[in-house]
Amino acid sequence: MPLAERNLTVAWAVAAALLFAASLWVPHQSVRVFLDNASWTLALCLSAFWAWRGRMQVPPAERLLHTGLFVGTLLMATGQMVWNLQVALDWNPFPAPADLFFLAVGPVWAATVIRATFARLAKDRTYPASLDFGGAVLALLAFTLVIYLPTGEMRSLAEGAVLVLYPATFLTAAGVGALAIPTVGVRITRSHLLVLLGMLGYGLSWMQWNLMVIHGTVQPGLWFNASFSLSALAFGWGARWLRFEVSADQDYRRQCDQLMNYVPLVSMTLAAITLVLLFITPDGRVGVQALILGCCLLVLLLAALRQTIVVGLLNRLRTAEAAVLRNEEQLYQVAHFDALTGLPNRRYFEDALERAVADASRYAHAPDRRVALLLIDLDHFKSVNETYGHRVGDALLSEVAQRITQLLAGQGLVSRLANDQFTVMLLRPASRTVLAQRAASLVEGLSRPWELSEVGAQYMGASIGISLFPDDASNSAELVRHAHSALHATKSAGRGSYRFYIEEFTQITRGRLELRRRLHSALQGGEFTLVYQPQLNQQRQTVGAEALLRWSVDGKAVSPDEFIPLAEESGLIVPIGLWVFETACRQVAQWRAEGWQVPVVSVNVSTIQLREPGFTQTLLGVTQRAGVSPAVLVLEITESQLLDESLYAIALDLKNAGFALSIDDFGTGHSSLIKLKRLPVGELKIDKVFVRDIVVDVNDREICATINALARTLGLEVVAEGVETEEQLQLLIKMGCERFQGWLFAPALAPEQLARHWLQRQVPLAVH
Repeated sequence: MPLAERNLTVAWAVAAALLFAASLWVPHQSVRVFLDNASWTLALCLSAFWAWRGRMQVPPAERLLHTGLFVGTLLMATGQMVWNLQVALDWNPFPAPADLFFLAVGPVWAATVIRATFARLAKDRTYPASLDFGGAVLALLAFTLVIYLPTGEMRSLAEGAVLVLYPATFLTAAGVGALAIPTVGVRITRSHLLVLLGMLGYGLSWMQWNLMVIHGTVQPGLWFNASFSLSALAFGWGARWLRFEVSADQDYRRQCDQLMNYVPLVSMTLAAITLVLLFITPDGRVGVQALILGCCLLVLLLAALRQTIVVGLLNRLRTAEAAVLRNEEQLYQVAHFDALTGLPNRRYFEDALERAVADASRYAHAPDRRVALLLIDLDHFKSVNETYGHRVGDALLSEVAQRITQLLAGQGLVSRLANDQFTVMLLRPASRTVLAQRAASLVEGLSRPWELSEVGAQYMGASIGISLFPDDASNSAELVRHAHSALHATKSAGRGSYRFYIEEFTQITRGRLELRRRLHSALQGGEFTLVYQPQLNQQRQTVGAEALLRWSVDGKAVSPDEFIPLAEESGLIVPIGLWVFETACRQVAQWRAEGWQVPVVSVNVSTIQLREPGFTQTLLGVTQRAGVSPAVLVLEITESQLLDESLYAIALDLKNAGFALSIDDFGTGHSSLIKLKRLPVGELKIDKVFVRDIVVDVNDREICATINALARTLGLEVVAEGVETEEQLQLLIKMGCERFQGWLFAPALAPEQLARHWLQRQVPLAVH
């Protein structure tokens, strides 16, 4: 508070107190009347000043309540001025003109508080709050009337109205103010209590004053007269510091809501007490009794309406609670279970595995407290998904989930980890032998044909990696990583089997990750080279060459069997494959420029490259820039890739563009004669797996002979890979094979060596 305001407040309050004290001791009645009025005037004006100062201290947007409080104190001070004038004129009727100002104060305060309260309420709370306010005010009014109004007939209707309105207006304002605090959730302070005390003091003071006027006992210089000044000072000081702000404490807000639930019960109780008092002490005034009885009945009606709202709210809460429980169950299902297979998902599996490992770690030395993790990956699922579409793939995954569950017969937790990966967690496995038997049964069960209604029987096996806690890992994360390492070892060894984790797998996995990292910069670093292995006919004349990619890391050669799969997994096979094709085309052009006769050059192409948009046009652009014809390039595509129906149109485009097509590694896939007949290819390459043991293995000889016979029937040329001995060569010649490639003739050579040893000079044209 500023110093000037503090000094003015002290002087004003001291003056009002001294005037009242003097009124108690001055013997002359006229002087006591003057001192009483002067004390009241100072107190009411000081109350109005404080209310005005309180209004000025709050932001303009929050002045609604303070404006109403200030207007009420101003009306009170104005009524006192009119009363002073009446006293000066020695005119003191009842009711008096000053009563008009005094009686307007209560309604102004009540309306202001109600308006400020409802402005802070949500729309759905406005109706219940209205019922609470109405019931409480009517109950308080009826109770006040039954204990306040004197018995006997009143001298006039105006006198009765004044007697009723004084307590009704001020006590209504006090009641509304008290209810506003819990209704809105305002944190109650001393300022709120002073404002309520001032309103209540005004109402009680005027009730007693009016009764004294009726009975002719009003006298100046009484201690009772100070009640008006004290009420004014309490109200004004409270209004000076009042802040009507909603509390941010949710717990306090809930307590306020609980308190408001008891308001209808309190109102009904007060109305019931009023009715009892009304019938016990009747005063014979039918109008007053009817008014009190009507108020009580309205209270009961409002309470009943309020109870109806409560019941409806409870029903809505029960319905909402049931819906929330259903939603929580659905959310839990969505968050923890796979929508396609119904199995627990990765999140559920990881939580369960972590709990199982934590439980087992408390008994780490007990042999029966181990946790086994089987990681199952479907073999060739991607091909099925790409060939027949995701709808067939989803149906197959659902069938896989059911078959795994049936094979385990309730033993272990089955989860779907990723697209075509499933996990099985087994607690306390008896031994590694038992685990091996279970893994073998899973491999065998998943290798059986899958009957799909849209595409018929499909054959698709599975690979499994197994790790155990605490044998192979110290925590759940390591357990999963090591199961992945074992799974990768299984797939690298040929798929369709299972393997337990060993430390060597981790080293292999780390090596693969390092290769993957180095592979990203290998092309820009110029680490790739292209070598060429010659292809010869039966007369050992060069009829072609295959371009082979080589990569050296820190001077050490990396096997294509290691880095080509990594390039395909990471998508780097697209830029690497394009570099191979461009390099081969430039090399052909360079050989010809140097005068060498260049037969066809074979280049391996990946499925990922074939699926690239505009692949055919990209290759044609490369050949045009290099100045070579597409006819001198043979694109080698593996059997399993070329038999994919979705790639048939791409293969046909390449054939129409002038490129020759070859089926690489023939015999290792699942060839269909009908599909093979339709393919736009010109040659078959017998995989070196069949050539290697052709001399000693009858089955391999039969396979090679069958491939040669099939090729002749279809009008295709045959190239035998991996020819290393003279015996192999002679057997292949007898079978009708016309082209050969292998170490018997030459390894893969640098371009200069190939040209020097295996290419012939071009014959110059005769000069006419």
